[in-house]
Amino acid sequence: MVRLFHILCFVVFFVGTVSAQEYKSVAQRSKEAMESATTKSAEQDGKSEQPSSKKRYKQKEEEPMIAQPKTAPAVQEEVKPLAKKKQEIYYPESKRKKRYRVSVIAPLYLDELVRGEAVTFKEKVPEKAAPGLAFYQGVKLAADSLKNMGLKLDINIFDAGSFSESPEMLINNRRLDSTDLIIGAVEQHDIPVLAGYAKKKKINFVSAMSNYDGWVKDNQYFTMLQPTIKSHCEFIIDDLSRKYAGANVTLLYRTSSLADDNAALYILNDLYSDVTFRKLLCNNVPGRELLANVLDTTKPNIVVVSILDPVFADSLLAALSVGFPGTHIEVYGMPGWNTMQKLKSADVYKNLTINVSYPFNFDSGSTDVRRSIAAKFAKEFGGTPTEMMWRGYETMMWYGLLLKKYGTIFNNDYTDLSGAPFTRFRIKPRWDRNGYLLYFENKNIYLSTYQGGVYRTN
Repeated sequence: MVRLFHILCFVVFFVGTVSAQEYKSVAQRSKEAMESATTKSAEQDGKSEQPSSKKRYKQKEEEPMIAQPKTAPAVQEEVKPLAKKKQEIYYPESKRKKRYRVSVIAPLYLDELVRGEAVTFKEKVPEKAAPGLAFYQGVKLAADSLKNMGLKLDINIFDAGSFSESPEMLINNRRLDSTDLIIGAVEQHDIPVLAGYAKKKKINFVSAMSNYDGWVKDNQYFTMLQPTIKSHCEFIIDDLSRKYAGANVTLLYRTSSLADDNAALYILNDLYSDVTFRKLLCNNVPGRELLANVLDTTKPNIVVVSILDPVFADSLLAALSVGFPGTHIEVYGMPGWNTMQKLKSADVYKNLTINVSYPFNFDSGSTDVRRSIAAKFAKEFGGTPTEMMWRGYETMMWYGLLLKKYGTIFNNDYTDLSGAPFTRFRIKPRWDRNGYLLYFENKNIYLSTYQGGVYRTN
């Protein structure tokens, strides 16, 4: 049970190290359509560097290293590199401080939790507020740990669910002017606003929740911890090419969703693919007869399902499992499928092995550390930590320690993962086709495999 009063108290009083802001009236902004998340990425065809494909890995090794001068040349912004030659990236000198200020922006919807009909919520918060509140809880626990380690931080929590603390209002009212780092668990429409501000101020903005790039380009201060759908599709192609080179693979796709349509295009148009696809359009769940046209019931099959929606994907998995109980099918799915509870059931999908790409692995690392964090969470907030809590904890812990070791400009030291408790991040520049920088992106992707209710992470 989430204790709303307890959470609100900690937001207002962030013990010792954290100064929170006063939350005022709320005006919800309309959310941009999820399908727009992949439209821009379809035009940005700089390839992901994945070690599982020899050809893609070779290309990565030939890319130039990031230049690391102490100061940026005065004319750096005016000089453009030659086409198809990777752009050199310059940063200003890092500032080392005795105390750093970090701005954490997340949709908390606190105005609604304490007013109107929200006062009737006694056992849980509204679904739309749960991710942001869980992320805050993780940040809070990490801040306490960093304080015990001697790091002095002023962590300001801003509620992106409140009109008065939307990124636009924070910038217009100059409430971010003295910050050294922005961490945002924000929605799609907030990303280009914060990325543009970070570039102008030459401070880092880390997007911790969304895989949408906001059409951001030429911005070395913007980092996405959630890999794009394009990167996930590249990872799947690399894994298929390594394990099943020359094989026929079935692709179940749909065009009725723009995001799903783009995911299929990323897979079909990948230049490094060593497999051949047999396609079946699935704008509606196909029957057994249609599926039989693209499956071979005499042997195991490999099927890629480029459907992001877990509910519709679950219907397709059920059609495969029920329609072909005697045929083993190796399925590759999209990120987000790990929320499907049926994958962890031993009585469902018995003939399917389901692979899900995922950028974080909170089951790794020290078991004692995870138990300690979970115990602190239960004591302070009650209940069991959620994925967004772990994300908030890991993000705040890693970036807090990067600030401590390297100062405000830590970008050239992204390979230092000593402060990341769980995930082996691979922060890499993403380029457009002509060698111009777009932004930085976490290229680390794991493969979680579910079979018979048991799963493992590779």
